[in-house]
Amino acid sequence: MSKTTLLITVAFIVSIGVSVFSINTDTNYQSLKKELKVSHVLHNTDRKLPIFSLIDHNESPYNNARLKDKWTLVTFIYTHCPDVCPTILMDMVSLKTILKDSSLQTTPEFVAITFDPKRDTPKVLKTYMTYFDKDFMGVSGDQGQIDRLIKPFGTYYERSIEIDGKTVLIPNGQVMPDGVNSYSINHTAWLYLLSPDGQIFAGFPAPHKPREMAKDIKLIIDNY
Repeated sequence: MSKTTLLITVAFIVSIGVSVFSINTDTNYQSLKKELKVSHVLHNTDRKLPIFSLIDHNESPYNNARLKDKWTLVTFIYTHCPDVCPTILMDMVSLKTILKDSSLQTTPEFVAITFDPKRDTPKVLKTYMTYFDKDFMGVSGDQGQIDRLIKPFGTYYERSIEIDGKTVLIPNGQVMPDGVNSYSINHTAWLYLLSPDGQIFAGFPAPHKPREMAKDIKLIIDNY
């Protein structure tokens, strides 16, 4: 074999190897990102959910194991929310209906985790969540664990209280003054799709568009 032929052969083999390597390690899902219309791929192997142990609205443990081997659509709410949270849940109702009517073989589980476990007990959440859909799941539990859990999502919230006629904002993680039971919560309004390995895969910012979201979810599941 001539030197020129040998170099061409080696270059060809290397190019094939590079192509296969690129295809098999597209951990950033670049091709998928270009096709999505209303969602953002948040997949990041270096940003995993912490170990957590909460409680669902049936008073059963809700932890990392509950996220495994299925797709989960998660949002964060509080039941005293006057407008944003009911709107999110109505969008989830529409999304679930569209997904069930589509060719998608598996429908994600729909879960809402409260920012406000002090008032949103499992009993309160069960009444609230099943009002929208009997299969929706509400999750409550320890405030500290909820605060740690939301960090990888990039979700933010703050409590708004009135003290001596002035509005005071209490950021996520800060303790409220004693005796304060009346407050509202300012918060982000994203929905998040978690993959069967129990990690965040994609996010859907508001305003939500259920029909376009359903198309994106199908693309994500088909290309996972």
